Amino acid sequence: MNRLCYLFFFFFALQTSLFATHIVGGELTYKCLGNNRYEITLTVFRDCYTGVPWFDSPASIGIYDSSWKLKGELKIPYDATSNDTLPIILNDPCLSVPPDVCAHGTRYKGIVELPFVAGGYSLVYQRCCRNQLIRNIIRPLRTGITIITNISEQALLGCNNSATFNQWPPVAICIHQPIDFDHSATDPDGDSLVYRLCTPLQGADSLAPIPQPPLPGPYLEVEWRDPPYNLSNVLGGDPLTIDPVTGFLTGVPNLIGNFVVGVCVDEYRDGSLISTTRRDFQYNVSDCGQPIAAFFVPEVVCDTLGVRFLNQGLQTHGYQWFFDLDGNPNLTSSAYSPTWVYPDTGLYTVMLIAESKPTCRDTTVKTIYLTNGYVEAGLDVGYPDCDETGLYVQVTDLSTDTLYGVTAWRWTLSGPGGFSAQSMEQNPLFTVEKSGTYTLSLVATSGNGCTSTLVLPFVAPIPPTDMLPPNLLICPGDSVPLFPGADVSYNYSWMPETALSDAAAPNPLAFPNATTNYTVTISGNGPCLVEKNVLVTVTDPGVLQASASPDTIFQGESSQLNAVASGAFQYSWQPSGSLSNPNIQNPIATPSVTTDYVVTVPVSASCVLRDTVRVVVRSIVCDEPYVFFPTGFSPNGDNQNDALKLESSIATEVYWVIFNRWGEKLFEASSLDDAWDGSFRGKPQPAETYGYYLRVGCIGGEVLEKKGNVTLLR
Repeated sequence: MNRLCYLFFFFFALQTSLFATHIVGGELTYKCLGNNRYEITLTVFRDCYTGVPWFDSPASIGIYDSSWKLKGELKIPYDATSNDTLPIILNDPCLSVPPDVCAHGTRYKGIVELPFVAGGYSLVYQRCCRNQLIRNIIRPLRTGITIITNISEQALLGCNNSATFNQWPPVAICIHQPIDFDHSATDPDGDSLVYRLCTPLQGADSLAPIPQPPLPGPYLEVEWRDPPYNLSNVLGGDPLTIDPVTGFLTGVPNLIGNFVVGVCVDEYRDGSLISTTRRDFQYNVSDCGQPIAAFFVPEVVCDTLGVRFLNQGLQTHGYQWFFDLDGNPNLTSSAYSPTWVYPDTGLYTVMLIAESKPTCRDTTVKTIYLTNGYVEAGLDVGYPDCDETGLYVQVTDLSTDTLYGVTAWRWTLSGPGGFSAQSMEQNPLFTVEKSGTYTLSLVATSGNGCTSTLVLPFVAPIPPTDMLPPNLLICPGDSVPLFPGADVSYNYSWMPETALSDAAAPNPLAFPNATTNYTVTISGNGPCLVEKNVLVTVTDPGVLQASASPDTIFQGESSQLNAVASGAFQYSWQPSGSLSNPNIQNPIATPSVTTDYVVTVPVSASCVLRDTVRVVVRSIVCDEPYVFFPTGFSPNGDNQNDALKLESSIATEVYWVIFNRWGEKLFEASSLDDAWDGSFRGKPQPAETYGYYLRVGCIGGEVLEKKGNVTLLR
């Protein structure tokens, strides 16, 4: 690169502040001027309200070769005397421009000399950050943008001009309204253009929001919040599709919010791809105030002449109600959700007209029937049997309607533990398993459509055992109550009777000398008979066992502690400062230094269990030997070093790539599971030295970047 120079640029902006800006899109194109000189155009857009500060001055465009070696930097300032705001254009006159949607744009232009180089160039601009309210990607406030264009060898040799989009997409689009936008581009060279949706690229982060020059590639794509969003469903609703020939984009959004979208146009010459222009932009889907005439009213209104009409449209519209359209069209109201008192029972036709503008209206019509109700709901509950499936609850309908008769029943039974059951039978049979209070609801419907509701709470006669502990722990010579909180209205029988204060008591004291399994039979108050077991373990102070998994960690990692003591319910761990909860059986430990954790379990006033476990903490070094990349491998099928693979136990993010001596990318990896077998496009590569670049993010936030050579042996 002999010289870099710029001629001019065009800029528009508005609001100023500090820190990172909320970028909403951009694109980068080039124009060949001859003699290796190119005019570069960078277009960047920002949010008017949340974007801070103004556009970059200067804007830095990095110029990289195919090995991502920086060959130069084009810096262009901006002119604060000119500014512009993108217009919001809605094609439907019944739609209204949504509030708080605004975008500013800037265009930088400069000239740079790009002599021929093998592999061509990549021109890059990076910035952070995107809008926090973006719905379709992960961590938008920490995700920047990379605006890039590639000038290939063929483009350099042919003095190519990149394809340029003809117009920027609209800032705001309306929910439930079709998107019909022409993303077509112009190519001065007459090359063949193919359009597609593409995933936008990540860029600078919030720690370094304005890298100058931009960081070298290759660059990661944004992470879609999948499900439901991905490249096949960017907005939700009717998916976006783009015509590959015309660039015409269609779709129907059904969710309000901000969404990142990418459109690429590929440029082909003589059947070969020579250039791609990427467009990264943000759609703001809003409610544009289309008039909606919708309301709720029961089809049958019983025992009242006053009817409440619930408007389901937007309150900003004007409304006109007609309460008896066929009989008396003069009965009207302009209230939002009116109540109208009719003179008598009967059938009435109601119409609602919603109006947002004099020429923008929507109409809906419904018929309602006013009548007198004669139905009265009634029911009875019985408990005919109880078996291993639970208590049977037999419901009997006692509802009456002497004039029209009862024609339908809707039963709902709810109870402890989120239990819920429904039935439409007249006399249903339910089965419940848990003791406690249940609520039975009946909605009885008569022949004229009127309803009557009856709600009956009842206590299921199932012996309650939720408070019965399955395991208890005592030390030799201690005693323990077997069933604290037992319901004394039931009958109890404990077996064996040895070492019990009273075998017929609801909550007897047990004092066995050896571990004993007690069985209790509970009966009375209904058809259910319940048997439960309580295991009383007689132990000693050394039975508690503490463990850590893993017992050796790196700084910033965690270890799962666990204490095992059958029948124990109360645990206490020390030291507590690095624990998720020191009073549970299995806390998470995150120590910064090697720590001995002591767990205690009080069994009685004279008996406490205790054990200790050590968690060793090792310092993290984001480099060898914790991050190991071989300098050679031999893919000869002998099952020894047959593949090139990155090894690490502390890596959280991985990227590495292999190049041949001509800078051609042969292999790319983004996971610890990825490995290169020494082939490219299915063909074994020759035994020689290859270049590599790797970037590894480690636990604790450190990052290792490394370049070097690796030898392929055969």
